Amino acid sequence: MDMRRDYGFHGEPRARRLRPGHRVTVNEWEQGLLFRRGRLDAVLDPGAHRRWRTGLVLRILDMRPWILLVPTQEVPTADGPTVKITAAGQVRITDPIAYVTASRDAEQALYLAVQVALRELVAAATIDDLLGNRGDMGSRLLALVRGVDVLGLAVERLEMKDVILPSELKRAQAEILLARAQGAAALERARGETAALRSLANAARMATDNPAMVQLRLLQHLDASKGHTVVIGTPPLGAARTPAPADPEAPEDSGRPGA
Repeated sequence: MDMRRDYGFHGEPRARRLRPGHRVTVNEWEQGLLFRRGRLDAVLDPGAHRRWRTGLVLRILDMRPWILLVPTQEVPTADGPTVKITAAGQVRITDPIAYVTASRDAEQALYLAVQVALRELVAAATIDDLLGNRGDMGSRLLALVRGVDVLGLAVERLEMKDVILPSELKRAQAEILLARAQGAAALERARGETAALRSLANAARMATDNPAMVQLRLLQHLDASKGHTVVIGTPPLGAARTPAPADPEAPEDSGRPGA
């Protein structure tokens, strides 16, 4: 009998009837459930197996984790607006017997449990909470998922992928971000202008206290640049000198010799 894996949607093969003496192989990542006349007869671990009895049905389960995708859910938040939420997680089978026997469709039951938990979480949260605490939403969502252990499943991880706001809230959120950016830019400009004014005030105070520093700074600037004509404030040669003012207490000169 051909025992090639005929996997379903999430890697779960359909049940196969076994002929007496037929050899089957269970892979390392699988476990097999062997039923005889509708009752569980044995759990087959990885390896080769052969059974000689009649009425046997084998169901092999893939024990590797798989990705659970929750499509878009429209849920009203605690403060009124309705948002669209998507989620994703990782699930694995922990108990193959419970997975097969506890529910007609364990994966649909799992999906329902996650969907209910997601709606419960979003309905109790505000939009600011959803947007500001995205990192904590996964653990909070995971804590709200109940009843999956009896299905033989374990949800190892859950995360909120997307939070889609209504168009009006998107525009309002964009305006808030723009206003914050403009306020931050204005604050930085004010800080820069204040620093520049403080530097100018310090330079003016130093120039007032030390006039020679201004001249030294001028000489440094002239030395660094070329092509300037510098006029030093000294009188040229041959220029008439301004007579010194007369001393009023000095005796008058009569102009006559020997006087």
